[in-house]
Amino acid sequence: MSLHIITVAVALLLLIYHQATTLLPLFPWNDTAKYSRKELILEAGTNGLLMGLGALCLIIGNTGFFHYYPLIYYPFLLSGELVQWWFPYFSEKFAKSKVNFDYEKLFSRTVKLIPQKEGKRPPDANHIVLHLITVVAVILVYLERLS
Repeated sequence: MSLHIITVAVALLLLIYHQATTLLPLFPWNDTAKYSRKELILEAGTNGLLMGLGALCLIIGNTGFFHYYPLIYYPFLLSGELVQWWFPYFSEKFAKSKVNFDYEKLFSRTVKLIPQKEGKRPPDANHIVLHLITVVAVILVYLERLS
């Protein structure tokens, strides 16, 4: 199987996984009951459009916009995931600065793979899987686009 096909498959897996875990109630894997329908549609729509465009660019070609969008988008997505989930886990000070994020309300009942530490909030299992797929996508996109 070619690197291109594997890269497209992982990009599509990322899109499908994100959409499924955003829109489908899979408690305790996710806790969609804590969100309004409008919030779920906004989350799925925004990320679906951006992730879908990344996958489409990988499928269509490797010139111009189609070449550069995946190279920019996937690392940008990963950086957002790091800032939202991993910086607060490794830094108590950073976790406290994220006052607009009600972790306890939204994620306290979801499955955790890593231990909760005092003053820090661990990413739930759903987001760890999402982040791992994103890391693989970033690596594959760079290998595929820059080879």
